Amino acid sequence: MCPFRIGEPPDNDFDASSLQRCRDILYINVFDEIEFDLPKTDRERDQIIRKRIARNWLGSIKIPFSNIYINQRLEGNYCLSVPNPLIGYTRAKLSQLKNNDQSKAVPPSTSVLRMFVTMEPLLAAPEPMEQSFDSTESLDLLNHARAWVEQLNKKFPDREYKATVSDINGRAVFIPRFIHPLPLPPLVTTGTAEGDSQIQCRRLARFVSLIPFLADTITFPGICDIWETSDQFLRTMAGDDEEHAVLLNNYFLSLNRKTWIAMGISIYSGPVWFVLTKEDSQYYPTCWSVSDGQNASTIETWNPIRSIYLLANEENIWANIQEQDVPSRMNFDVSNTKHWRPFFDRSFPRNSLSWTSVQPNDLHYEVTQNQDVLTLEKHIFEIIRDKCPDWRPSSITPWHYGCQKRLQEILKNKEESFILGLAPSGGDIEAELTEFQSTHDITGFSIQMPYSTIQAAVDTVYSTKLFEHATNDIQFALAVHVHPYPNNILAVWIYVAHLTKKTTL
Repeated sequence: MCPFRIGEPPDNDFDASSLQRCRDILYINVFDEIEFDLPKTDRERDQIIRKRIARNWLGSIKIPFSNIYINQRLEGNYCLSVPNPLIGYTRAKLSQLKNNDQSKAVPPSTSVLRMFVTMEPLLAAPEPMEQSFDSTESLDLLNHARAWVEQLNKKFPDREYKATVSDINGRAVFIPRFIHPLPLPPLVTTGTAEGDSQIQCRRLARFVSLIPFLADTITFPGICDIWETSDQFLRTMAGDDEEHAVLLNNYFLSLNRKTWIAMGISIYSGPVWFVLTKEDSQYYPTCWSVSDGQNASTIETWNPIRSIYLLANEENIWANIQEQDVPSRMNFDVSNTKHWRPFFDRSFPRNSLSWTSVQPNDLHYEVTQNQDVLTLEKHIFEIIRDKCPDWRPSSITPWHYGCQKRLQEILKNKEESFILGLAPSGGDIEAELTEFQSTHDITGFSIQMPYSTIQAAVDTVYSTKLFEHATNDIQFALAVHVHPYPNNILAVWIYVAHLTKKTTL
């Protein structure tokens, strides 16, 4: 058991609305503790043992405090985010998993931690707000939605079901009205072979995951979920998981994918919206996480989705009425009314109603200015570089500029390789650093993250403790690359490494 302490909530107020606005993040870092033999004189050789203990960062898990507070407890197998590659380390070749004649490589980060996260003492959870809003929906639809949800809640009180949500104007809107094909961002289709739908999906998932997350509990504390349309979402450049899921789902519709937005439970955030796709050739559907753009089959053990309650597309909503809500044990044939209860059925047919989508027919994309990107890239580099001496108050911080320049060149291709799943092995990276390895032992890694604030990048680098090696016989290398997407959506890549001169004992 490891205790953690958060900072003070906003205004030092422990009221539920203030706690929901707390932006603290719980970092769980995994290190490799190693010993280094230090040089000794001839007189000391048989009498004294000199060693230096160092910790090399291997990976991390990040959980926002607001998720812990709202859910009171989180539990599951948490996938450790491990950089690929870790310079100085090698991984055994990963096996291939075959899912019904469909081979899928195990993702690079297969290390998992089984964790239970809670608070002591438990703080009073925010009370759910009963939604009762004005609406432009027909009275028949609203009455049926209320009765449909009530019947489901009576049978499955531990599951959450919805048919309407609140838009930014506070009006109740039928969920399928948010689902509508939307034009793709220009860079997503550039350079992609026509017909390679899977790569396009990865690009789209990556693009959507880079849009900053801002929970409704922070923006609208004490109020229910507020859903923005996709054009509103791209203008505000921040949103919750439902905005990300709707946008990604609408992009997939433009690729003629069979897709739904899904509501369930994630081991990271509790209640969550995500995207579910299933092609005719697939036996098991694919869950697309909107927080990191990764995807996993419903039967895979590293799938962060623990339960699925609801599916929705532009035509209907389906509630899971199976005894099981664990994805690996569920049947996903929504035409089977023994497993899924549709919103529209014979007693309430869809053709009795008509509606139009609340989504626009077009989206506005702006080109991100390259000069602004270069300025930000330089600014991030300088701030982290200037922070490093503060993290090493008792030691000097020398830089290895040759290695630093080489890492900068390596970073330029990391974004494309990341999307295509072509992350180089440690041996490939080390081959590019051969000229330095003859004289130095090198340990390092790359960090990738969506750009939200410079402080977020600084905090992430600091959490790795790479600069805390208590010795002067070490040099460091730092490189920063910012990859631009339309609408000032940015991917930040940071490479950090330390080099120790090889010695002969």
